[in-house]
Amino acid sequence: MEMKVVRGDARLTRIALSGILDLEGESKIGNEFRHLADSSKTHFLVDMSQVSYLASLGIRLLFTTAKSLASSGKKMIVLSPQPMVEETLMTSGTARLIPIAHDEDEALRFL
Repeated sequence: MEMKVVRGDARLTRIALSGILDLEGESKIGNEFRHLADSSKTHFLVDMSQVSYLASLGIRLLFTTAKSLASSGKKMIVLSPQPMVEETLMTSGTARLIPIAHDEDEALRFL
């Protein structure tokens, strides 16, 4: 699992994830991901187009981080998840808290 801050500005931090977000993936990026959210003054756009699998610990990471952001009046948007990852987000109920966008324009409309 890899995480890269692609772009940040006064309104939005865009983060790109790639790999498998399971126990091992969460242990590689989880602390840094949470730290970015905790110290952020912006909304989060999480590009998951290169995430091939999402396990329960990955869902928990996204969910708890989104709740933390929401408590500060910020939103997290998931961008372009692969079909299996999107289905996991939908069936787990995570998509009720974290909107899913299929392109950046759609994501910006959520904000």
